[in-house]
Amino acid sequence: MQKLDEKTREVIYLRITGELSFKEIGIILNQTENWARVTFYRGKNQLKEVD
Repeated sequence: MQKLDEKTREVIYLRITGELSFKEIGIILNQTENWARVTFYRGKNQLKEVD
């Protein structure tokens, strides 16, 4: 998880541990809902590749 950039880590953290919606994450990080969704899935795929 530490190999991910800060924003991606933050999105994944908020989504999984905070159980927030992508809309809520977008609002918190001053981004769009779609940005949060795409960042989450790209980060998740990066984690799969590391394993």
